[in-house]
Amino acid sequence: MYKVLIADKIPESALDLIKSNDKFAFKAENGLSEPELIQQISEYHAIIVRSATKITSEVINAGKDLKVIGRAGSGLDNIDLNSAKKRGIEVFNTPGSNSQSVAELTISSVFNLARNLFHAYNSLKNKQWNKSHFLGSEIGGKTLGIVGFGNIGQKVGEMAAALGMNILVFKKHTLQRSPGYEFEMTDIDTLLVKSDFVSLHLPKTEQTTQLIGLSELKKMKHSAFLINCARGGIVLEHDLLKALNHNIISGAALDVFESEPPLNYDIIEHPKVIATPHIGGATIESQKRVGEDIVVSVMDYLEKKYVFI
Repeated sequence: MYKVLIADKIPESALDLIKSNDKFAFKAENGLSEPELIQQISEYHAIIVRSATKITSEVINAGKDLKVIGRAGSGLDNIDLNSAKKRGIEVFNTPGSNSQSVAELTISSVFNLARNLFHAYNSLKNKQWNKSHFLGSEIGGKTLGIVGFGNIGQKVGEMAAALGMNILVFKKHTLQRSPGYEFEMTDIDTLLVKSDFVSLHLPKTEQTTQLIGLSELKKMKHSAFLINCARGGIVLEHDLLKALNHNIISGAALDVFESEPPLNYDIIEHPKVIATPHIGGATIESQKRVGEDIVVSVMDYLEKKYVFI
């Protein structure tokens, strides 16, 4: 029998897929510490996580029968990929399953920043009628710079193009297929200089960590906005704080942070920042897709590659 440990919460519909197959047994236990994971992982052939649980080298090495790690979501920065590779453990994720949800949050951030919606709302909630204080700008005809053009970046571009925005794209590798709308590929410096909104859609790797610092922010227009719905650590938060304090850029929307939960709330409390607690993929539809997709991937892999009695 195939044994699966589910260490982060996934939807009931995903659990039902495992329950429907009598070749599989699972335990769902959220919030396990690293020592608890190390103690338990030796019993299992697979582990499924989201972003909260960290699969360290110690956890991987303790999994003597571990064959596959499933990440319900797109990012893999909470998994020690090198250790998994050395052990011959397959790692799956679901990079396209939450694209729609993250893209929608990104576009809502564009609207929010352009029209000062968050601040206007708070002002009115505080019984202030500051109509003249919230002069915004239209997004039609503005330029959106997309840094990283995978599933989510391409979906963001599709939505922005439909709204009449001009699309600039920076992507290190050759584009495998055209997304079906007009855009211009360029280098990152040109993108920063020309864009009215810069949106990040990159995985967190050694190459992308601290990609956006003060020198990059200084290349942006003073009227421009930065959006990060990708991963914390891609933007240097203390440099972004300097840029906002010195009017180097006009504002930022952040869904992800260097530490989660954040250890320093200075950037979150800044009046030019709209902040949300890593909710890019937090929709009913997205949660259902990522949960079901990762369960199917893990089950298919085990059944095709291994036979357990």
